[in-house]
Amino acid sequence: MKIPLYWKGLGGYLLLSLFGCFFMELSPFEWREILINRGLFVVLFSFVIWVRRKIPMANFQLISLILAYSLLGRLYTETAWLNAMFLPKQDALISEWEEQLFGLQLAQIFSSRYPSFIFSELMFLGYFSYYLIPFFIIFQLRAQAGKMLKFGNYLILAFIIYYIIFILFPVAGPQFYYPYPQNQIQAQGLFGHLVKLVQQIGEAPTAAFPSSHVGISVVILLWLRDNYSSIIKYILPFSVLLLLATVYIKAHYAVDVIAGLASGVLIYYFLQKSLNNEFNRN
Repeated sequence: MKIPLYWKGLGGYLLLSLFGCFFMELSPFEWREILINRGLFVVLFSFVIWVRRKIPMANFQLISLILAYSLLGRLYTETAWLNAMFLPKQDALISEWEEQLFGLQLAQIFSSRYPSFIFSELMFLGYFSYYLIPFFIIFQLRAQAGKMLKFGNYLILAFIIYYIIFILFPVAGPQFYYPYPQNQIQAQGLFGHLVKLVQQIGEAPTAAFPSSHVGISVVILLWLRDNYSSIIKYILPFSVLLLLATVYIKAHYAVDVIAGLASGVLIYYFLQKSLNNEFNRN
C-alpha cells in the first residue's frame, strides 16, 4: 500500500519553505511555530507509514487524508510570516486594480448595501461551509479508497500550490488593509459568530490573492464533475454563497475572487495532467 502522493507534496513544501526561512529575519516565536509544524509533519507522516499495513485500504485512505488536511491550518498561518520572503504586501496594487475594474471598492460597500440579518447569515453560512465541504466529501467517499486517494491528491496539492503563490505574491486582504471601521463587519447571528471565532483563532494577514476559498471550491467542483457528480447539487449552492461571502465579509477584494476562479480552473487541469502522468509512470 503506497503512501499517497500528497504527503510527498507536503514534505517537499515544508523542506523548501524551511530552507527559505534561513534567509529571513524571523522572531523566536515564528521559528518555534515553524519548527513545530515540521515536527508535526514528521509525527503524522510516521504514523501514516506505520498504520498503512495494519488497517483496510479504505480506512487507511480516510485517516491519511484527514491527518494531512488537519495540518493545513497551521501551514496557512505560517504563510503570514513566510510571505515577507520576496515582496512587501501588495494590497495597494490589488486595491488599485479593484478601483480600475469596478470604479469602487466592493469589499467596502457590499455589506453596507445588504445589511439585513438573513442576507448576512447566508453570507456567513456560505463562508463557514468552506471548512465543512471537504469533510462532507471525505465522508461520502469513506468506503471508496481509490476515489478518496484521488480527491486527497487534488485537494492537498491544490492547497500547497496556493500557499506557494501566497508566499511569492503577498496580499493581506481588505480586513487588514482598509482602515477601521471599513475593514469590519458585524456578526448578527450563529454563523456570523462562528466565522468570527474561526477568524480569531486562525486568520492572518495573508492569502488574499488569489482567493483560495474560491479556487479550492472550483477545484472541488471540477473534481466532483469528473469523478462523483451525484453530490455536486449539494455543494454548488454553498460554493456560490462562498464566492459572494468572501467579498461581503471583507476577507477578499473582488479581484481576488476573479483570480480565484481563473486559478482554480488552471490548477485543476494542471493537477489532472500531472497526476495522470504520475500514475501512468507507476
